[in-house]
Amino acid sequence: MNQAPAVDPGLTVFEKLLYLRRGQTAELARSVSAGQLSAVADQMRDRAFTTGAVLMREGEAPLAAYSLVRGRVQVSRRGQVLGEVGPGAAIGIRGIFSRDVVGLGAVATTDVLALELDRDVLVDIFEDVFPFLLETIKAGARRHLDFIRRMTQVPDQLPPIQPEPFLSGPLDFVRRLLLLKTPGGPFERSALDALAEVAQAARHRSFDAGSRLWSEGDRADAACLVIDGTIACSSARDDGSVEFRVGRGAAIGALEAIAARPRWHDAVAETKVELLDLHFDDVFDVFEDNVDMAMDFLAWMSSDALHLVETTLGPGRELLDFFTGSSD
Repeated sequence: MNQAPAVDPGLTVFEKLLYLRRGQTAELARSVSAGQLSAVADQMRDRAFTTGAVLMREGEAPLAAYSLVRGRVQVSRRGQVLGEVGPGAAIGIRGIFSRDVVGLGAVATTDVLALELDRDVLVDIFEDVFPFLLETIKAGARRHLDFIRRMTQVPDQLPPIQPEPFLSGPLDFVRRLLLLKTPGGPFERSALDALAEVAQAARHRSFDAGSRLWSEGDRADAACLVIDGTIACSSARDDGSVEFRVGRGAAIGALEAIAARPRWHDAVAETKVELLDLHFDDVFDVFEDNVDMAMDFLAWMSSDALHLVETTLGPGRELLDFFTGSSD
């Protein structure tokens, strides 16, 4: 990268901890202990950049994330300027989470002091400090859910061609594994021994056409993977209701279950529906013993959020907020 030589402005680990508590990571920082957070702060390097220095380049997967302490940075993607951010922004961290390869452009518009966290170091921290990884997943779910609840139109999640019914008999253990390993799903890359624990804990449920799965405001205690059938979803809003449909292969209810928030929409079976219920307390237990699986899940969730923002809104303030946590 074309960046100014690093200097040592002299931030102590304690000062870095205070900064993390105050900045865009504050919600996450409050969820982990000071000792766990210090493991992150200790690995963040002080970096100084002069006006015009390049922190990140488009077309390159991010190798590090930068939390701005002082100064301002202009951010771009796919050749379009998204905006400018200042102190408190965390540039590129969600690009690392989502394993994005398109990359960002980030250029200092003033002299900048930032805390740099290498991608490989972050992965090591996730492997060593599971509570930090778990709270990162939960915080990501909360952000993704908040974005969806602001959308005036939610896209349907239906297969392009109506498939043959998946179930011709009992949903045995092998079929559960095959379903959880669906290409493009959150567990596609998961090791079979770890996925076997999730499959054993999952519960198979069936609903007749017209049955209500849940109502808006209900407690969200599980996510559902649709095995077969179609579900009609709707949410009452002050500016008009939002309606969408979900079909085979889609996950429904996962974000609010992870975020421990109420159901944000009604869900009614349009046809006979077969579901596999996943309680995330059980999934989190598996994640703790299989950190690669947890990181794959974080990547899938973050990539899904990025795809939704880019395809529904394109370049702008929401995309800037996704990549930096700040749209000032």
